[in-house]
Amino acid sequence: MIFRFIFWSIIISLVLRFVMRFLFPVIVTKAANDKLAQLQKQMEDMQRQANANAQPKQASKAPKQVDGDYIEYEEVK
Repeated sequence: MIFRFIFWSIIISLVLRFVMRFLFPVIVTKAANDKLAQLQKQMEDMQRQANANAQPKQASKAPKQVDGDYIEYEEVK
């Protein structure tokens, strides 16, 4: 009876050790990478939307025209 308990305790501890050292980090890393990719896609969409809103405003502005001649500035001491 005691040997059966020790045997199953060792088996359970080995299985838990495997899960905690190998499977758990793999699952957590995959979830973190998925979340990061989702956030990156959202940021790209927001940036694309901001650029789309900014371009028509820039197109509507008329370029500044400079009138007159250029006068050279010379510092007087």
